[in-house]
Amino acid sequence: MRQLFCFLMLIFSCQSHGGTDSARSFLSLLGSVSTVGSGASIKINLPDAPPRFLDEQRFRVFAATDVSQDEIDTTLQHVSDAYELWMGSPYYGKNQAKAIYIMITGKDLDAGEVANREYCDHLADTGFASAQWCNPDTYISYVTNGGASISSMAPVDGFHFMIIAAKDGVTNNGYKQMAYHEMFHVYQHTNVFSDSVDEVDSKMGRMSGDDPKELVAWWMEGHADFFSALYSRDARGFKDEMRCALECTGPFSVSRKEKFFEEGLKLRNLSWDQGDLVDLGYRLGSWFVAYLASVHGEEALYSFWETVDEMGFEDTFLRQFGVDYRSYLDEIEVWLRNPNETLYTILDDLVAKKTK
Repeated sequence: MRQLFCFLMLIFSCQSHGGTDSARSFLSLLGSVSTVGSGASIKINLPDAPPRFLDEQRFRVFAATDVSQDEIDTTLQHVSDAYELWMGSPYYGKNQAKAIYIMITGKDLDAGEVANREYCDHLADTGFASAQWCNPDTYISYVTNGGASISSMAPVDGFHFMIIAAKDGVTNNGYKQMAYHEMFHVYQHTNVFSDSVDEVDSKMGRMSGDDPKELVAWWMEGHADFFSALYSRDARGFKDEMRCALECTGPFSVSRKEKFFEEGLKLRNLSWDQGDLVDLGYRLGSWFVAYLASVHGEEALYSFWETVDEMGFEDTFLRQFGVDYRSYLDEIEVWLRNPNETLYTILDDLVAKKTK
């Protein structure tokens, strides 16, 4: 079995045995985490993680044996950088920003199966309740199709489970953006303290459609798409991604924007039950978030996530942005009918005013 990094200072932990010089080099590359005070004392409410968070380690890696050490290093660099962006400093959900389990799959199904089994074994050995229904076949889709996901509900499970596929290489911009997207989901989940699946889904905005039984994508995924593009890409790359969210066809025969209006859809109702149409929840959802950031500032979006646990999705949205979310969505959908070049005028300012 491959030697994985056994990082020092309890920042990372690995499932294989033995440390390496490359681990020490990587740790040096990351540098130490420090908090610099401004002279003012700011009190931040940091609730304790519930007892179901059994693992104090920040990251644990379960890599398939056909994934190279360089590919592991690159993946950890991306997730570590994203962690420092959104979870490095004290914030409301800081104490749940741990037990982030990363399964990296390659091209070989047998190797992926072993990594998946090691992950499930770790859940059982650690004593997580969800070990009893750990899916031993999760790896198959990622080895076959690629992609990435967060396949856990950390507030309920006590850990974050991220799967990311290295089958198409790890040095391209898409892989980095994919890692940042999933790490933003980790940040979102850390800010909710509940053992109820429905309560977590509700606070994540996933039950904000006209039928709350259908989980919708626009709010949670729109944030992850927007922020991963803004922070994993340079200015040109960010603007290219935002343009593609409107102009590219994706899984459709016409542009995403044209498909949305052609179908007479409402952004708040785009669910995973609708097949390819959920793609529009991600992409046009990112434009809703961009619009909010341009009007209210990037920090207002972080403030939403770091206060939603108190009042829930709908009331927090109203308090943070001054308008109920349905009315704001209606406003955005009218704005999106403007020529694309008019919409793009907000992008330069978003890059110039990045807060991190």
